[in-house]
Amino acid sequence: MALQVTGALNRPVRDRLADLHVYWGSVQILLDGGSLYDFAAWNDAPFTYPPFAGLLFAPLALIAEDPLRILWTAVTLGVVIGLALLVRHSNGLRPVRPALRVPVVALLLFGSAPISSNLRFGQLSVALVALVLVDCLGVVPARYRGALTGFAAAIKLTPMIFVVYWWVSGQRRTAINAMAAFAGCTALAWLVLPGESVRYWFTELWNFDRVGNIATSGNQSLNGALLRMDVPDTWRTALAAVIGLAVVAVALVRGSRAYRGGDPFAAVVIIGAAGLVFSPVSWTHHQIWLVLAGLLTVGGRRASYAWFALVTAVMVLPVTSLGAALPTEALTGNARLLLAIAVSCVVPFTALKAGQPDEEAVHPAALPVNQTGQPRSPYPQATQAPATTTQTATVSSPADG
Repeated sequence: MALQVTGALNRPVRDRLADLHVYWGSVQILLDGGSLYDFAAWNDAPFTYPPFAGLLFAPLALIAEDPLRILWTAVTLGVVIGLALLVRHSNGLRPVRPALRVPVVALLLFGSAPISSNLRFGQLSVALVALVLVDCLGVVPARYRGALTGFAAAIKLTPMIFVVYWWVSGQRRTAINAMAAFAGCTALAWLVLPGESVRYWFTELWNFDRVGNIATSGNQSLNGALLRMDVPDTWRTALAAVIGLAVVAVALVRGSRAYRGGDPFAAVVIIGAAGLVFSPVSWTHHQIWLVLAGLLTVGGRRASYAWFALVTAVMVLPVTSLGAALPTEALTGNARLLLAIAVSCVVPFTALKAGQPDEEAVHPAALPVNQTGQPRSPYPQATQAPATTTQTATVSSPADG
């Protein structure tokens, strides 16, 4: 962690928390009467978020940039620790003692490329993941779930995929809460920044080239892979849409099964991974869902350890940048995309149940809730299954039957 922070804060000034500089510089222009979307950093990086993000970032303009960098980095470190606390009851790492799980997960996150990227660039992706997890893991009362994700989607659109997941899996109230929060935040931006809203929703949103060179290996989306393969634009757009939607559809089925089987953490990771595949742009700092996928169980202890080791290697080592120069570029240069597809559609994650070796892994949020917000049985029968029954719910794709 100390190395990550030192490295981020001691980079050359022009490359020090570069995305945070975009947030800060954009709102400076906005408060001076200009447009968020006219700002360009030294590397031509523009502001690419919805206008509501500009409203949210406006107070940053009141802080000098150097102190802001330190404050932003400290908050990011706190959010990463919060993520480790949120997932301490996950079904993975079951041989690890409960008291050690938070430091183990925190070390894993800090050592991963996505968190390193968040710290280096001053990104906010890790905070958006934390907001979604709070909703999906039942940390807040049922009547409020979804609101934080709607708020996150108003800042950056990618969390909207979880609204579809909630609707498909029967969590309709959560989906409605998310849409209401998103609509409220977006309406506020229209009211305060009407010109910026028109410009973003009708022009800037559709200009994918504004986010940089999306053909590099840093973009591990399906669209990025097709660009690297030099697929003609017409075919690329159609293939990305068709294949991406197929991946999302399978993930929605698997995520719904995981939720109903008592494993909401597996469900949220599956949906998050599908979002990485489908999004036109999935930079390294977006890929936190893949790091968390290593915490899921795959069969027995040995299989889970092997899965954890594989995911950790892919998400810690610079496999995509180094692999792009190898003869196996099609595989190694797209390793994290392939991992995202495997998490979304293929890997048979399993949920631990009461009576299995690690009862600490069972968390109240792992049980679906009824409309009153109370936990209900994950079994389809009208009566609760006997307490002595041990069941293992397997998350599988439709092809698994």
